[in-house]
Amino acid sequence: MKQNFGYSELIARVNSVLELKRNIVGVKFIFNKEEFEKYGGADSKKKRSYCRMVKEAADGQKITADFDNFSCFAGARALGIVELDEAYKSGAYYDGCGLYQDSATARAATDAIEICEHDLYGVQVKPLKDFKQRPDIIIIITNSFNAMRLIQAYSHQYGPYKEFKMLGNQAICSECTAQPYKNDNISFSLLCAGARKSGFKQEEVGLGIKSEKFEAIVAGLCATVTPVENNQNKKLIAKKLQINKIKDVKLTYNKNYGDQLRHYDLDLFLR
Repeated sequence: MKQNFGYSELIARVNSVLELKRNIVGVKFIFNKEEFEKYGGADSKKKRSYCRMVKEAADGQKITADFDNFSCFAGARALGIVELDEAYKSGAYYDGCGLYQDSATARAATDAIEICEHDLYGVQVKPLKDFKQRPDIIIIITNSFNAMRLIQAYSHQYGPYKEFKMLGNQAICSECTAQPYKNDNISFSLLCAGARKSGFKQEEVGLGIKSEKFEAIVAGLCATVTPVENNQNKKLIAKKLQINKIKDVKLTYNKNYGDQLRHYDLDLFLR
């Protein structure tokens, strides 16, 4: 399947297979003022956290922001907009916040938080459907079932992902953005208090995807409908595929991977 940015066909495939309640979000890094001005400059003088920017984009808004628009230094630091200072690197920034039992644990947690190793001027955060060029990171905020399906899609294409790392802290900025960007891969997040405060619901989780992996993951998502979904879900998916005029995703009813495994186990038993 070829695509030429927009992402409309890939998004249609994801929305056919999954029930997403929020827009898939794209994040574009902007490295200097001149480039930032080409994107139209800051969309407003409003200050908000990066979590809030992603939440607003997931709800359909377009945000272009630089340092002056960030109200959360943790997010700006994770993205590379704010330099690391000694208080942060020593663990003192998180020591005493109540998340970690002592300064040594706070330091260990700080060392584990992924930080982009570049100097960034700003970001553009908006629904993926509005991108005409490749963003750097794609973020999907959804429920645990859809996250399972996306992990299955990844595993179908690449095998097991072995680098899951979660702290329940700096979820959107580090776990869903800096981590997949640095590792050139995906990441999974249970979100954090800041993300929930920004409007994400208790049952929602996040997946960050380096944009170059997205097309393969969508292919894996479509390929695993038959082995994973029950007949009722397959009927709903088939209807959406038809509405979206997607003809190359083939579904087989009365068949899933559990059936296949039962036949395998039975063969072993009868030998």
